[in-house]
Amino acid sequence: MNVQSLMAVGVMVFQLGLSVSPAQTEQVRESSSSCEWCHAQLGDRLAQVVQAFRNDAHRRHGFGCATCHGGDPTLGWDGLASAAMDPRKGYIGVPKGKEVVRLCARCHSSIEYMRGEKPGLPTDQEKLYYTSVHGKRLLAGDLRVAICSSCHRAHGILPAGDPGSSVYPANVASTCGSCHGSKEYMAAYNIPTDQVEEWSGSVHGEALLKKHDLGAPTCNDCHGNHGAVPPGVTHISRVCGQCHPAEDEYFQKSPHRAAYERLGVPQCEVCHGNHGVQAPSEKMIGVSEGAVCAACHGSGSVGYTAALRIREGLDSLRTLTDQLDTLADRAQRAGAYVENVRFRLQEAKTSLKKARSLVHTFDPVQVLAETKVGLGSAHKAADELSALNRELRRRRIGLTGFLILIVAGITLLLVEIRRLDRGKGPR
Repeated sequence: MNVQSLMAVGVMVFQLGLSVSPAQTEQVRESSSSCEWCHAQLGDRLAQVVQAFRNDAHRRHGFGCATCHGGDPTLGWDGLASAAMDPRKGYIGVPKGKEVVRLCARCHSSIEYMRGEKPGLPTDQEKLYYTSVHGKRLLAGDLRVAICSSCHRAHGILPAGDPGSSVYPANVASTCGSCHGSKEYMAAYNIPTDQVEEWSGSVHGEALLKKHDLGAPTCNDCHGNHGAVPPGVTHISRVCGQCHPAEDEYFQKSPHRAAYERLGVPQCEVCHGNHGVQAPSEKMIGVSEGAVCAACHGSGSVGYTAALRIREGLDSLRTLTDQLDTLADRAQRAGAYVENVRFRLQEAKTSLKKARSLVHTFDPVQVLAETKVGLGSAHKAADELSALNRELRRRRIGLTGFLILIVAGITLLLVEIRRLDRGKGPR
């Protein structure tokens, strides 16, 4: 039985004089809406919408049932629900498909209206929606695609910044996954259904879900909120550059860009994947097992040699900074003042980060130039650490000599005391 059928049955029951508790009647009468009064008595799904709407953001702006569904909620208190649900009063029932989009856009696409109610919200959602896959399929007659209410809910809509909202950053993947994670629902579209699972285990998903980093990207950050791609992005492969601008700039100037275009392959996704992006590491670079370079560049090729040199440069700097970090910790525990060493090491680590970004130029000359700068800082740190260790050794020798003198002094004192005791003898 669909919602409209349930409503019809409910109305019939209501009109036959179903008794309502005074408490219920009083509670719903506070809304001055016969719609809420009637739905609250029907129970289950029809009553749930009333409960959900009580906390809806639109209600806080003065919206009622009739704002979207039409009709006259001032009528029907006498038992004639059909008076409130009269099409002549604009009643449209439960809207579907394009009707929902048009209904939401009636306010959300009005600059004048939104300026007065919620000036911070954009007014181009409807226009962008129809540029998306969802919108295009809806226009083609597919009523199973996502519309406004699919993501924002029909009732109980909350601002996107509210943790209870279905479009709050931490909830977006779950909202999208309600359709895209369902093999049964997505079967007709022949697209994967493991995107949410992959994203949840990615460096982005873990940052958002486990570390509660609301700046970490989720579905809409890459695919757009209402449109096909985020504003200003000409291709989905360029989305990564919004958060990783240096890497994107290097890549766009690299020979790989033209090669990828010739091959008709995406950009960042070739090496990093799309939904299951993992934290990058040196293991991805070079020609050893697990390195992405080796997937395309065979032994003896220019690319193979370049990958090998880049990996060696990064390894040399990272290995030295890791070793010096350990030695600096040990010196600090021994009482040395290592702040200058830490400063030099930080310079070396900054160069390592720059060199890792420069990997996206795929130019060993540029990468090795930066690792050379880092190695220079690391060697200065090593020199300062050696000087501190020499100073620690001098201190230890001095302290040991001082302790020996103290022990010798105490021993002599004890000997003298015993000698004096023996000289006194018994009287």
